[in-house]
Amino acid sequence: ANAPRSTTSADALPRFPQARVLVADDSAVNLEVAIEALARCGVTDVITVGDGAQAMAASAAAHFDLVLMDGSMPVLDGFAATRAIRRREAETGAARLPIVAMTAHVIGDGALAWQDADMDGTLAKPFTLAQLAQVLGRFVVADAPGADTLASRVDAFDEAGSDQPSAPGLLDSETLEGLAEMGDGAFLARVLGLYTGQAPAALTALEAAIPGGEAGTVASAAHGLKSMSANIGATRLVGLLAAVEGGARSSGTIPDAGQMAEIRAAFTETLCALAAYGARRDLAA
Repeated sequence: ANAPRSTTSADALPRFPQARVLVADDSAVNLEVAIEALARCGVTDVITVGDGAQAMAASAAAHFDLVLMDGSMPVLDGFAATRAIRRREAETGAARLPIVAMTAHVIGDGALAWQDADMDGTLAKPFTLAQLAQVLGRFVVADAPGADTLASRVDAFDEAGSDQPSAPGLLDSETLEGLAEMGDGAFLARVLGLYTGQAPAALTALEAAIPGGEAGTVASAAHGLKSMSANIGATRLVGLLAAVEGGARSSGTIPDAGQMAEIRAAFTETLCALAAYGARRDLAA
């Protein structure tokens, strides 16, 4: 049912078919969204890795026009990986590799971590196709002639795609509609299926981190669930997890039983609402 609007949106975007992009993220949900969004911008030469150490190895082994780097990953986080890549560039005299942080909103000092790591910019989760196109346009030559053309096409796409944001609630319909338009119905179902499959384990990891009282572990676990939740528009859950992450990072606060009960309740409601949303879209198709 949404194919015509989806096609129009994609046609309004500049395309970057020559680009080679490395995406580093440990969440299958986030990788799926990034791959599809890049494809909608004409980028099909995409390599994905799941941690910062793999990102370092991949960037040493092959040329990339751009790296989209998640900040919080196992083994080596995206900021440490970027610093290591910058050291390698300085030692070898290699050209600077454009690295953009993909971040779910981070509170306090962490919001500037990308600058401290000498990254080239940020792309907030959830991002629109227009925002991704703007990032690509900074580092890669588009098929469209001239930077002015690129800017005007991105602006036109932003205006065409931006309705009034919905009131804060359980789910952000704009984010979900963006996912629906990014691919086909099968893509949305795939992303929601990945989230439904993986998010419970991320919640379990957060709950398991609490008894140990280690604030860094709690913050990292909260960030992981928050990051994938942001990409599917789980507004209320993201807000609750951001509060837990912020408290753990800034003052070492461990969430109490009340906070965790609220998160569990919002999580359950979110899964139910996503199932209902998917069913409604199937009926409308």
